[in-house]
Amino acid sequence: MWHNAATGRRGEDAAQEYLLRRGLVLRERNWRCGRLEVDLIMESPARLHIVEVKTLVGRDGRSAFDRVDGKKQGNLVNAARRYIALKSVAKEVQFDIVSVSFAAGEPEIEYVPDAFFPMGR
Repeated sequence: MWHNAATGRRGEDAAQEYLLRRGLVLRERNWRCGRLEVDLIMESPARLHIVEVKTLVGRDGRSAFDRVDGKKQGNLVNAARRYIALKSVAKEVQFDIVSVSFAAGEPEIEYVPDAFFPMGR
């Protein structure tokens, strides 16, 4: 049910387009700092959105939120902290998850805004 790199790129493209249509602005795509990576870093007037994209070629019945475990959440929080420090970002940070499924050909998108909060927040 998982995918190859080309399918992953298609999923990120679909997620990015979906978020752009909702008024978010792209700041970074596949931003890396050491071993940490953020799929999409988007911005709204009030917030910086750290976005994890999960792409599937079929359906497995799991929600987008279920696909991002505690370890991945911790990595996203650490990446966000580094990004904020490096770029001097002064906005609130929101962690979003976008699941993209290509089961029916056209992408099916599940968007979970503000999906989780970092510990200690």
